[in-house]
Amino acid sequence: MMFLVSEIPTILHGNSSTIFNNSQDDSSSSYMVNLALGVIFLFVSLRLVTLKTQSTSPPCERIIEEAERTNRHNGHENAGFLSKDAGFSPLQTMKALPPSHAAWDQLVTDLPRLVQTQTVRDTVTKIPLLDASPEALPDIYLQRAATILGMAAHVFVRMEGSEPLALKYDGHGDILPPSLEIPWTVVCRRLGRPAPALTYVDGVVANFTSTSSSHSRVTLENLELLVPTVGTKEEHTFVGIMIEINAKTIPILHQIIEAQRSVLAKDSSSLKVAIRSLHSLIKQITQILSKLNASRAHKAHIDPVLWTLTVGNLGIPWVKDMVGAAGTAHPFFHMMDEFTGRFEYLSGIGQEAQIVRATYPIHWRQFLKAMMEVSVSEYVAASKDRELMDLWKTFTSSYHGNDGLLGFHRRKVFGFLAVSFRIGRSTTINGLGHKRRTEPWHEVDQELEKARLERRCLDPDEHDPDTEPSSNKVFVSQLIQHNSEETGYWFSAKGSVYDASTFMQKHPGGDTVIALCSGQDITDSLKAVGHLTNSSIRSKLETHRIGTLEKPKFTSSQIEGVYMAAVELGQKAAEMENVHQRNFQLLDGKLTMLDSPEALTPKKSRHLLDAKNRLQDEYVPALAMLLDGLLESIAVLDMKLDLSTTRARMVGLLSPGTVLGTATRFSDYGMALDTLRRDVNRLTEVKDLVAIILGTFENASFTCSEQSRLESIVGTLNRVASHLVVLAGK
Repeated sequence: MMFLVSEIPTILHGNSSTIFNNSQDDSSSSYMVNLALGVIFLFVSLRLVTLKTQSTSPPCERIIEEAERTNRHNGHENAGFLSKDAGFSPLQTMKALPPSHAAWDQLVTDLPRLVQTQTVRDTVTKIPLLDASPEALPDIYLQRAATILGMAAHVFVRMEGSEPLALKYDGHGDILPPSLEIPWTVVCRRLGRPAPALTYVDGVVANFTSTSSSHSRVTLENLELLVPTVGTKEEHTFVGIMIEINAKTIPILHQIIEAQRSVLAKDSSSLKVAIRSLHSLIKQITQILSKLNASRAHKAHIDPVLWTLTVGNLGIPWVKDMVGAAGTAHPFFHMMDEFTGRFEYLSGIGQEAQIVRATYPIHWRQFLKAMMEVSVSEYVAASKDRELMDLWKTFTSSYHGNDGLLGFHRRKVFGFLAVSFRIGRSTTINGLGHKRRTEPWHEVDQELEKARLERRCLDPDEHDPDTEPSSNKVFVSQLIQHNSEETGYWFSAKGSVYDASTFMQKHPGGDTVIALCSGQDITDSLKAVGHLTNSSIRSKLETHRIGTLEKPKFTSSQIEGVYMAAVELGQKAAEMENVHQRNFQLLDGKLTMLDSPEALTPKKSRHLLDAKNRLQDEYVPALAMLLDGLLESIAVLDMKLDLSTTRARMVGLLSPGTVLGTATRFSDYGMALDTLRRDVNRLTEVKDLVAIILGTFENASFTCSEQSRLESIVGTLNRVASHLVVLAGK
């Protein structure tokens, strides 16, 4: 058949001696003419089939095929990983650079040790300045070089120095040594990037190898990171889950192509099949994300404290106007947004997503642009097919609904950041969290919710279900004292008090976030994660309700003012105690894969020193301000009381410009452990003393006319002030 097709031009142009002028054999000539006409018909039919196939081939599919041809021709995938076999993942990865650049490969091997010993900066500064030009470093090695240099740069800045996370420089050269900054600039420029940056491609997409024989079957369990920074399970799990999601994007990509093909062919039956498949695949993505679990009952749980001090802060950029490689950069979300018909990007995270997309490799940008040419959502709306419309609504809800993937993702982020910000993190990768002085994780949550609602998701109205009142009354003095393993872990919300002690290890968000919230009123947090509106979760929550938070009845507003000032001080003391208690997790955890039990590494020492200084410079002044406010309230209540001794102790904590004590570096594990215990015990003592004061007011027999009781309260506050002075290092 191929021979006959190849002869068509000859037949069409005519060979008179062969076909038409062969008078010696008319029957033979007739046979040849018929054969030629048959071949022509076959050729035309094949061409029509090809044209029809192309007419129903979505533009995004043609972009993929063009990308495959381009990458094969180039011999590398620097223009963007894009193929039907691997989706947005690389078809193959380089595991080593040429011998001339072996020093960079060695740096990969050494990173966990350098982080542990806090010798990253000294080592990287001494690395020779290597040539990253095309003559010295062929194109095929560019992606590995970009990953190594980008990861090393972020380790250099974020895992050793004391620079504030929110500090921004004018350029990389202001902090990076030439041995890193110069070749990183050259490599990124060769990859078409406007400036050196650690992209999502570098840190996640191209940063793995796997034992799986299929690109779509890459999982957290069968992959290894090519360039790990600390090598812990927190790093492997966090980055590995994003890699697995990228692998599971491959079948989703194919179903999207089929859905758009069905729209071009106006085939609603095939479209329904594709949408059903997409719904199932999106639920699989949600299941993968659930592997990011902080619960100790989960086999592969990760510690949010250790995550914060390593992976969580790693990606924060330090150059002005630079966008970091946050989750908004994952190609899966951009593909899904285009497919489901998102048209608004007005929120802060939406604008960030657009900025990130502009930095994507050319193949990815072309693919996303091509996806816009075929609107499945518009076809569904115009079809008036009730079954099709219901299928589409179910599918899109599984992606951007409150109970879908994006809603689940928002709640997952909330849990981790509620821990991170409490233990010292001041910003997210791309700058969220600095606008709210208190509970900054709520700012991140609100921005994520704005971005979710931009996807035109219409969730049903939510309302807080009513609960039956409880006869058991709990006062604040009791609540703040139940924040430990010995006393149990209580919290309050919407006027009810709950005991989470038996649920700690089973909580999907982990026990750390519950421990940090214990002794507190966390109504806003429970609302944010939907625990007060989700009927099934609310039912579980109610099984742990032990009573109603009671407020005493006062004879005057002045007495009530004193009590409420004491409530603020007591809850803040419990909160600070909870936060400082987390340092035991840091001391006994693994910040690198090389850490041993009961050994104080330089990296741990650095973070413990930061925590100690934070206690002295932030926590103690905050408590001192609340104590001062309480003293003012008491002075209004009784002008005759002698508050001079207590106020004299407060001067050193409240005077403007006062420089508080600088913490002493920890020399060994024993010293660190003893210091932590002393500080936590003093914070506990402060809380317990305030609880005594609260208990005095909560006693039904209390009356402010009893001078001895007020004098006792002042004496107790004097002891509180003494503890704060010691905690401040005075």
